[in-house]
Amino acid sequence: MSSATAVVQARLGSTRFPGKMLATLGEHTLLEWVVTRVKGARSLQRVVVATTSDAVDDRLVAACQQLGVESFRGSADDVLARFAGALSGDSADVVVRICADNPFVDPECIDTVVAELVASGSEYAFNHRPHGDGNYADGFGAEALTRPMFEKLAASPLTAAQREHVTLAIVDGSVPSRVHACRAIGVLARPELRFDV
Repeated sequence: MSSATAVVQARLGSTRFPGKMLATLGEHTLLEWVVTRVKGARSLQRVVVATTSDAVDDRLVAACQQLGVESFRGSADDVLARFAGALSGDSADVVVRICADNPFVDPECIDTVVAELVASGSEYAFNHRPHGDGNYADGFGAEALTRPMFEKLAASPLTAAQREHVTLAIVDGSVPSRVHACRAIGVLARPELRFDV
């Protein structure tokens, strides 16, 4: 059985919606919704919030402590390096990328992407948004990479945009990978819908 670590990328310095991770949605902050839901995934052995070293994110780190979730601080722009730092010393076979602006991220969708990554023999699997053969509504799933694929990606000569958007070099084909698009059935098979903040 594979071990999996989820890295939740989050920051407060958004230009579009500053402080959004600590904004409330109903009775909870966006961060609390995401962390609680991600922790519900049975396939994960570890969850870590990867944020920036910027002073603005001091409040985010404090919120992580209150929620009982580990946090890691790194580069604001080189998000791939931030992920690598968060995974330093971690022996997980699978790396799961979670975008923290998805308050409806579904633990079952996380379990599905991890299971299908392993079962398909792929290096990268996704169900977080519609792309290629994927038909999930945007905002419920995640991305999963094998650890060797993550290490290959982190060591590749990438553009600043590819390092900022973590898996962009896989999606655009710059770093070749065996890709698996998870297929939704039922109510989540709505690729025209978006459920992120």
